[in-house]
Amino acid sequence: MRDLQMTQMFVSFLQHLDEKGLDPRTIDNYKATWSKFGKWMIQSDPELRDPGLATQKDIADYKRYMLDHGGRNGNPAKPSTMQLTFVHLNAIFNFFATRKCIPDNPVGPVQKPPAARRTPKWLTKNEHNKLLREVRKGGSKREYAIIVVLLNVGLRAHELCDLPATELTLNSRSGKVYIRGKGYKDREVPLNSEARSALESYLGDRPLDEPYVFSSQRSKKMSVRGVQHIVEKYRERTKIEHLNCHSLRHTFGHDLATANPPVPLDRVATLMGHFKEDGSPNIEMTMIYTTPGVEDLEAAVESISWT
Repeated sequence: MRDLQMTQMFVSFLQHLDEKGLDPRTIDNYKATWSKFGKWMIQSDPELRDPGLATQKDIADYKRYMLDHGGRNGNPAKPSTMQLTFVHLNAIFNFFATRKCIPDNPVGPVQKPPAARRTPKWLTKNEHNKLLREVRKGGSKREYAIIVVLLNVGLRAHELCDLPATELTLNSRSGKVYIRGKGYKDREVPLNSEARSALESYLGDRPLDEPYVFSSQRSKKMSVRGVQHIVEKYRERTKIEHLNCHSLRHTFGHDLATANPPVPLDRVATLMGHFKEDGSPNIEMTMIYTTPGVEDLEAAVESISWT
């Protein structure tokens, strides 16, 4: 009965995440972490029915396993992977302990993996321009609009695909998109002139009754994989190795945070959709965009040059 109850508790944990308004992809990441940990636990003890019965020693052993063989092809796990794994496990077991299903959180006393150095993943100004020139040269109006919106509005790929035509407002000198989230996480993002121009050009060739802003030849709603495929195509053409949907969104956040004058971080967090559970801007999440990149460091050094 105790093992069955633990299985039910993990389902309750997932429901808890959903009620908090976490993105479905984030919830899937928790599932993946739990699945990997569970498989390792069963391999370590074939008689164990549920990884929720793990002890502090199990957690410490799993940490050593990840340090030695927890990555791909039996290689050590990356620091970022280890850090995220322990964030997930700590949250899961803390939930179990809070619900009195286990006596305590076995992850708590174990020394956490060192924090991974977060390397900036945005485009430099030169990369930004190189990408736009390549899309203008060889892309369709739809592809150009997608790239410009990701760069200038900071939408996640699934937010771009899920954007209904009714949530887009375009006027001659203003525009905005309304992004719906769970709980208090709705946000309204203004459109600058570049985004408005690209959208107007793209939408001008489409029927007025399309339900979503971005569609494909096969569907009235663009798929996330379809957007990723477009970005991957231009990664190959431009040879910008870190070009992906996430780096385009990060470029938007970094450009805001490092503008002259810089945009206040509470506004950056709101535009990016970084919110706490109570709906207030999560400035801590947004601090990553203030991390200097190579181009920022070069400019800083050049600023004190005598020539």
